[in-house]
Amino acid sequence: MRRTVVIGAFLAALFLPAGALALQGADGDGTLVVQNGAAPRGVAVVTLVIHGAAIGQIAGFGKVVIDDPTPTDANTPEVSGYNWHRLTGVTEDTWGGTNLRFRAVGGTYKITIYGQGVDLVASGQGTVLLAGSPDMPTTDGRYSVNGQDFRSLPATPTKPLRISAPASSFATG
Repeated sequence: MRRTVVIGAFLAALFLPAGALALQGADGDGTLVVQNGAAPRGVAVVTLVIHGAAIGQIAGFGKVVIDDPTPTDANTPEVSGYNWHRLTGVTEDTWGGTNLRFRAVGGTYKITIYGQGVDLVASGQGTVLLAGSPDMPTTDGRYSVNGQDFRSLPATPTKPLRISAPASSFATG
Protein backbone atom coordinates (compact mmCIF):
# COMPACT_ATOMS: atom_id res chain seq x y z
CA MET A 1 0.00 0.00 0.00
CA ARG A 2 2.77 2.42 0.92
CA ARG A 3 4.58 1.68 -2.34
CA THR A 4 1.42 2.55 -4.31
CA VAL A 5 1.13 5.91 -2.53
CA VAL A 6 4.80 6.71 -3.19
CA ILE A 7 4.53 5.74 -6.86
CA GLY A 8 1.31 7.77 -7.23
CA ALA A 9 2.93 10.83 -5.64
CA PHE A 10 5.97 10.44 -7.88
CA LEU A 11 3.85 10.21 -11.05
CA ALA A 12 1.76 13.22 -9.98
CA ALA A 13 4.96 15.22 -9.42
CA LEU A 14 6.06 14.37 -12.97
CA PHE A 15 2.79 14.90 -14.82
CA LEU A 16 1.28 17.95 -13.13
CA PRO A 17 4.00 20.40 -14.22
CA ALA A 18 4.01 18.94 -17.74
CA GLY A 19 0.22 19.27 -17.95
CA ALA A 20 0.35 22.86 -16.73
CA LEU A 21 2.97 23.73 -19.35
CA ALA A 22 0.92 22.09 -22.10
CA LEU A 23 -2.16 24.08 -21.14
CA GLN A 24 -0.17 27.28 -20.89
CA GLY A 25 1.40 26.78 -24.34
CA ALA A 26 -1.95 26.12 -25.99
CA ASP A 27 -3.51 29.55 -25.35
CA GLY A 28 -4.97 30.80 -28.61
CA ASP A 29 -4.06 27.71 -30.63
CA GLY A 30 -6.63 26.34 -33.03
CA THR A 31 -6.76 23.17 -35.09
CA LEU A 32 -7.17 22.00 -38.65
CA VAL A 33 -7.97 18.46 -39.75
CA VAL A 34 -8.22 17.40 -43.41
CA GLN A 35 -9.23 13.83 -44.25
CA ASN A 36 -8.80 12.18 -47.65
CA GLY A 37 -8.60 15.50 -49.49
CA ALA A 38 -8.47 15.63 -53.28
CA ALA A 39 -8.49 18.39 -55.88
CA PRO A 40 -7.99 18.55 -59.65
CA ARG A 41 -4.43 18.61 -60.99
CA GLY A 42 -2.82 22.01 -60.40
CA VAL A 43 -5.27 23.03 -57.64
CA ALA A 44 -3.97 23.06 -54.07
CA VAL A 45 -6.08 21.03 -51.62
CA VAL A 46 -4.53 22.97 -48.73
CA THR A 47 -2.62 26.24 -48.53
CA LEU A 48 -1.70 26.65 -44.87
CA VAL A 49 0.23 29.42 -43.15
CA ILE A 50 0.76 28.41 -39.54
CA HIS A 51 2.84 29.13 -36.49
CA GLY A 52 2.75 25.77 -34.74
CA ALA A 53 2.80 22.24 -36.10
CA ALA A 54 1.53 20.39 -39.15
CA ILE A 55 1.79 16.66 -39.81
CA GLY A 56 0.38 14.98 -42.87
CA GLN A 57 0.54 12.61 -45.78
CA ILE A 58 -0.42 12.33 -49.42
CA ALA A 59 -1.55 8.75 -50.03
CA GLY A 60 -1.90 9.14 -53.80
CA PHE A 61 0.28 11.04 -56.23
CA GLY A 62 0.98 14.65 -55.28
CA LYS A 63 3.43 17.22 -54.02
CA VAL A 64 4.03 19.32 -50.94
CA VAL A 65 5.64 22.75 -51.02
CA ILE A 66 7.04 24.00 -47.70
CA ASP A 67 8.31 27.54 -47.24
CA ASP A 68 10.34 27.86 -44.04
CA PRO A 69 11.12 31.59 -43.65
CA THR A 70 13.58 30.84 -40.81
CA PRO A 71 15.66 27.99 -42.27
CA THR A 72 18.57 28.51 -39.88
CA ASP A 73 16.57 27.86 -36.70
CA ALA A 74 16.42 24.43 -35.05
CA ASN A 75 13.01 23.61 -36.58
CA THR A 76 13.48 21.95 -39.95
CA PRO A 77 10.57 20.41 -41.88
CA GLU A 78 10.90 16.70 -42.59
CA VAL A 79 9.56 14.86 -45.65
CA SER A 80 9.82 11.15 -46.45
CA GLY A 81 8.60 8.83 -49.20
CA TYR A 82 9.21 11.33 -52.01
CA ASN A 83 10.41 10.47 -55.51
CA TRP A 84 11.90 13.88 -56.20
CA HIS A 85 12.90 17.07 -54.37
CA ARG A 86 13.69 20.58 -55.62
CA LEU A 87 14.69 23.86 -54.06
CA THR A 88 12.01 26.15 -55.55
CA GLY A 89 12.82 29.39 -53.75
CA VAL A 90 15.27 30.90 -51.29
CA THR A 91 13.41 29.34 -48.33
CA GLU A 92 11.03 27.03 -50.25
CA ASP A 93 11.37 23.33 -51.08
CA THR A 94 9.07 21.08 -53.11
CA TRP A 95 8.80 17.31 -52.81
CA GLY A 96 6.76 15.06 -55.09
CA GLY A 97 5.74 11.45 -55.49
CA THR A 98 3.36 8.89 -54.07
CA ASN A 99 2.89 8.15 -50.38
CA LEU A 100 4.62 11.29 -49.11
CA ARG A 101 4.74 11.95 -45.38
CA PHE A 102 5.71 15.29 -43.91
CA ARG A 103 5.93 17.26 -40.71
CA ALA A 104 6.76 20.85 -39.90
CA VAL A 105 6.83 21.44 -36.15
CA GLY A 106 7.79 24.32 -33.90
CA GLY A 107 8.03 27.22 -36.31
CA THR A 108 6.19 29.32 -38.86
CA TYR A 109 5.56 27.68 -42.23
CA LYS A 110 3.63 28.07 -45.45
CA ILE A 111 2.61 24.61 -46.62
CA THR A 112 0.86 24.00 -49.94
CA ILE A 113 -0.40 20.49 -50.69
CA TYR A 114 -1.52 19.15 -54.08
CA GLY A 115 -2.78 15.66 -54.82
CA GLN A 116 -5.09 12.83 -53.88
CA GLY A 117 -5.57 11.24 -50.46
CA VAL A 118 -4.39 14.27 -48.48
CA ASP A 119 -4.52 13.87 -44.70
CA LEU A 120 -3.37 16.68 -42.43
CA VAL A 121 -3.48 17.61 -38.76
CA ALA A 122 -2.31 21.08 -37.73
CA SER A 123 -2.31 22.99 -34.48
CA GLY A 124 -1.32 26.58 -33.84
CA GLN A 125 -2.31 29.97 -35.18
CA GLY A 126 -2.65 30.95 -38.80
CA THR A 127 -4.84 30.79 -41.88
CA VAL A 128 -5.83 28.15 -44.42
CA LEU A 129 -7.31 28.04 -47.91
CA LEU A 130 -9.03 24.77 -48.84
CA ALA A 131 -10.32 23.31 -52.12
CA GLY A 132 -11.86 20.07 -53.24
CA SER A 133 -13.10 18.87 -56.57
CA PRO A 134 -16.20 20.12 -58.39
CA ASP A 135 -16.37 16.73 -60.16
CA MET A 136 -16.37 14.68 -56.94
CA PRO A 137 -18.19 16.85 -54.36
CA THR A 138 -19.04 13.97 -52.01
CA THR A 139 -15.79 12.00 -52.26
CA ASP A 140 -13.16 14.75 -52.34
CA GLY A 141 -12.54 14.75 -48.61
CA ARG A 142 -13.62 16.71 -45.58
CA TYR A 143 -12.22 19.19 -43.11
CA SER A 144 -12.70 20.65 -39.64
CA VAL A 145 -11.35 23.98 -38.40
CA ASN A 146 -11.04 24.81 -34.69
CA GLY A 147 -13.03 21.77 -33.57
CA GLN A 148 -16.13 22.57 -35.63
CA ASP A 149 -18.14 19.84 -37.33
CA PHE A 150 -16.59 18.24 -40.41
CA ARG A 151 -17.63 19.64 -43.80
CA SER A 152 -17.02 18.50 -47.36
CA LEU A 153 -14.13 20.26 -49.08
CA PRO A 154 -15.52 23.11 -51.23
CA ALA A 155 -15.63 22.92 -55.03
CA THR A 156 -13.82 26.27 -55.27
CA PRO A 157 -11.08 27.55 -52.96
CA THR A 158 -12.29 29.09 -49.72
CA LYS A 159 -11.47 32.55 -48.53
CA PRO A 160 -8.80 32.43 -45.80
CA LEU A 161 -10.12 30.62 -42.73
CA ARG A 162 -8.62 31.58 -39.36
CA ILE A 163 -7.00 28.87 -37.25
CA SER A 164 -7.10 29.95 -33.61
CA ALA A 165 -9.04 29.22 -30.46
CA PRO A 166 -12.20 31.31 -30.09
CA ALA A 167 -11.93 33.86 -27.28
CA SER A 168 -14.93 32.27 -25.55
CA SER A 169 -13.08 28.97 -25.13
CA PHE A 170 -10.83 30.32 -22.39
CA ALA A 171 -11.93 29.88 -18.81
CA THR A 172 -10.73 32.38 -16.25
CA GLY A 173 -10.56 32.20 -12.50
